[in-house]
Amino acid sequence: PAHTSTMQNRMLKKYKSNLDKDEPIAVVIPGRVFRNEDLDARHEHTFYQLEGIYVDKGIHAGNLIATLKTFLQEYYGKELEVKTQPVYFPFTEPSFEFALSCPFCEKKGCNVCSYSGWIELLGCGMIHPNVLKEAGIDPNEYTGFAWGGGIDRIVMMKYDIEDIRHFESAKLDFLRQFS
Repeated sequence: PAHTSTMQNRMLKKYKSNLDKDEPIAVVIPGRVFRNEDLDARHEHTFYQLEGIYVDKGIHAGNLIATLKTFLQEYYGKELEVKTQPVYFPFTEPSFEFALSCPFCEKKGCNVCSYSGWIELLGCGMIHPNVLKEAGIDPNEYTGFAWGGGIDRIVMMKYDIEDIRHFESAKLDFLRQFS
């Protein structure tokens, strides 16, 4: 997700000294996103996103998937089915869409998951070698992964909120359930 990916370079440069001390670069970056989007139960034109990056020696796509799955299982408090599928993002290679089994219908199909049984939760991938080079990090010695996803969607799935548009609706009946 390019909306917060521009911060990768700043963070890689800022924390490059970690690598010299045999410590990884591990950063989570929040940002507000605006995009031209058709609104529906899962998509909003304005939302908040988290971008994460992790760089060290020997990092591979298995580390990326295991990290995301472990975090999400802790956050949701249950065992999850996850899947990835290839996609193009300009700052990662390879790049993936990361999906969870739909918690609303348990993979039976509903309007939230477009009757697929799965919800794409975030984009992710291995940090492109050129991104590492631009930050002064040797891609022959270090590798890393990056991910980015909407905070609203993660919260939506945890609290069984069936429509992401509720977050910006200012409806008191929706807001009062969290008091």
